[in-house]
Amino acid sequence: MTRNTIHTKFPRSTLRGQLVHKVLTMIFSGELHGGDRLIEEELAEKLGVSRTPVREALGELASIGVILIKPNHGAVVRPFGPAQLIEIYHVRRILETEATRLAGEHVDPQSLKAIRASTAELVARNDRSPAWAETALALDQEFHELISRGSGSERLAEEIGKYRNLVVAVGDAVGNKLHAHDQNMSEHTAIIDHLLSGRADDAAAAMGRHIDRGAATAAEWLGQVYEHGVKKPTGASA
Repeated sequence: MTRNTIHTKFPRSTLRGQLVHKVLTMIFSGELHGGDRLIEEELAEKLGVSRTPVREALGELASIGVILIKPNHGAVVRPFGPAQLIEIYHVRRILETEATRLAGEHVDPQSLKAIRASTAELVARNDRSPAWAETALALDQEFHELISRGSGSERLAEEIGKYRNLVVAVGDAVGNKLHAHDQNMSEHTAIIDHLLSGRADDAAAAMGRHIDRGAATAAEWLGQVYEHGVKKPTGASA
């Protein structure tokens, strides 16, 4: 088994997140398939870590329905394709629309304005290089984390975070349609404008449309990857 070490200088919670991301990428890129067993010892050896963070990562993956942990049998990858991805995005939609609605009362307006300004600056650049795409992905993550934290519900933010790990891994493994980042940022700006204007319900509806569009984009490319092995170089998110 090829060794792909993940350096252990990070805190365990961060290491677990890295492991979750790595296993998800292996699934979405076709390296792992539905029905494959995930053996703790083998994963720990391949990823260059101890069994404890691997066990924690598998537990998190099971909690979002990507793998199934059977007593006395270990972890098994669940069948996964565009239909399953749409189901997961549907759960995200429920969680994040509610978080957006709650954020209308709790989120910091100055933080919203800061992300809006960064978004406008990035869109205005005459540059769509890989470095630009990486910046866009980082800003996407910052936006969604601000909304989830701004909901005022720690439990809701924690649940959303689990699905964000999955979405980022899908983007890394599957790829990005042309102009998807620009579309994301346009939609983020609309959501921010609704929140800054006190229209929480409109912001929540816009977040729902944003996630639906992201789901359709990701599912289309996932289908092509699984059917034809098509893969584009930069990640998509929503």
